[in-house]
Amino acid sequence: MAKGWALVTGSARRIGRAIALDLATHGWDIIVHYHRSADEAQKLAQEIDALGRSVCLAEINLADPQAAANLIPSLAEEIGMIDALINNAALFEPDNTDPDGTRHWAVNADAPRLLSKAFRDHLPPTEKAAIVNLLDATPPVNNFTAYEKAKIFRADLTANMAKSFAPQVRVNGVACGYVLPSPRQSEEDFRKISGGKIVTPQQIATAVRQLLETPGLTGQMTTIA
Repeated sequence: MAKGWALVTGSARRIGRAIALDLATHGWDIIVHYHRSADEAQKLAQEIDALGRSVCLAEINLADPQAAANLIPSLAEEIGMIDALINNAALFEPDNTDPDGTRHWAVNADAPRLLSKAFRDHLPPTEKAAIVNLLDATPPVNNFTAYEKAKIFRADLTANMAKSFAPQVRVNGVACGYVLPSPRQSEEDFRKISGGKIVTPQQIATAVRQLLETPGLTGQMTTIA
């Protein structure tokens, strides 16, 4: 029996992919959100389908606030109620690529806020659901101020929503340590920065699933580092 639909943002690649596959393996139907990774999203959808779970593809740019606000209402018209939202997608680029920080704020801070509000608002009054936000447990990095500010906001948002959305929607966070090198890093540089203490995507996926499937648990920040 299906546990319901879970929307995983940024799920075509990397950590989001691991979360989506883990949830599908454990009985969830999955909405695969992506922006530019169409080929990877299609491949993931095929793998989820092979697991016997339903899958839906959702391609939008989370930097567009109107698209972010409209995503869940449009999905609900197509597939019905969505039972879980995992705000995983994030932009991680140096400050010189985003001098005023607007792109990082749009994707890492504003999109989770808009998606979470739409998620709560689409629920029937008697239904309960859950949100898990992916946070950051790594030390500050030089030249990534815009990223860090937006991720700090996401952590504060998690705590605030846990209070304001209760009791209908449980809201928790998973703060991740060093997991995967960025496209700008070599494996050697990544291991040097992380001190060799690296978290696997599967460890994060397991933590997300446990938070989703533990009734009554809200306002928790689980650190995997």
